[in-house]
Amino acid sequence: MRGESKTDAVHIALAANHRYLPGLEATLASMLLSAKRKDRLVFHVFADGLSEEDCNAVKAVAERYGLREPIDFIHPDMEPLKKLFAPYKGSHAAFLRLYLCEFFKELDWIVYSDVDILWYRDVCELWEERDDSVSVLWSADCPSIQQGVCRGGKDAWRWAIEPAKYACSGVMLMNLRRMREVGFIRQCADFALKWGTPGFVDQDIINHVCRNDAKLLDQRWDCMMPDKAAPSGVVVHCNGVGALFNGPYESWRPNYVIWFEFYFKRILGKEYRLSLTKRALIFLMSLVYPYRALAKFLTLPFGIERTDQLQRTLFFAWLRRRLPRVCG
Repeated sequence: MRGESKTDAVHIALAANHRYLPGLEATLASMLLSAKRKDRLVFHVFADGLSEEDCNAVKAVAERYGLREPIDFIHPDMEPLKKLFAPYKGSHAAFLRLYLCEFFKELDWIVYSDVDILWYRDVCELWEERDDSVSVLWSADCPSIQQGVCRGGKDAWRWAIEPAKYACSGVMLMNLRRMREVGFIRQCADFALKWGTPGFVDQDIINHVCRNDAKLLDQRWDCMMPDKAAPSGVVVHCNGVGALFNGPYESWRPNYVIWFEFYFKRILGKEYRLSLTKRALIFLMSLVYPYRALAKFLTLPFGIERTDQLQRTLFFAWLRRRLPRVCG
């Protein structure tokens, strides 16, 4: 399957170990629930530490939500990555994204998604955004991260990237053919040999290597900041929720609660119950759309990181009440 492609197939790459199994199940289910043409979706899952039981659980979720094609489970050799990169959160799985053009030599394009993400937008629509003139298409990261990475240190590679173009690698539409043509993997290896493993690991590397070879998409394809159009279709990036995979599922943060409610309903088949206090707090936050000027005023003494944090918190509370019922 890895070397063949139906004409209209949408190839999707996901990666998880056992700890991230809940995220893998939820992301895959949300992609299926949001797709009008499930028969087009072909999933490739990098199973770095997933057991046979884990893989069977993922297959069961896929069958429940109508996947037609069998999942392509890949058990990668991680040794080359371990020699070149320092681990991120105890794993080298994040660096698999850098090698997709080598893993899928017969494919021209693939969609990559992190597994702390819920899709309330059809991945087939993202597939239509393909552009042969660039290696990667993705959405801008939060302003504080853009500024922090591109202007927050003395390393020369940072200053080569325009902050406004610094993007998040959580969702990427990747032109594998072009990556092979431009020697993408070699460029990533050269970066690591010269600069080591940066703070945002693979994301920093791709931003540097593709700084003149990438295109920014509508931010609703990897939504982390306020967008009034989000309720009409959005890919919600629940940053940080991975720390709570496998429980305890307890938080007042609205972007975590969005993920908890989806996972409980669609994977566990039961209702996620919020305490009265948390319900009241999130309801009050949802009443206000978080305009940037308001957030800046309220966080004036604290800087851009707190401004982003407040905007995100209020936005996800606002969004939670307005998400499409198909995935909620």
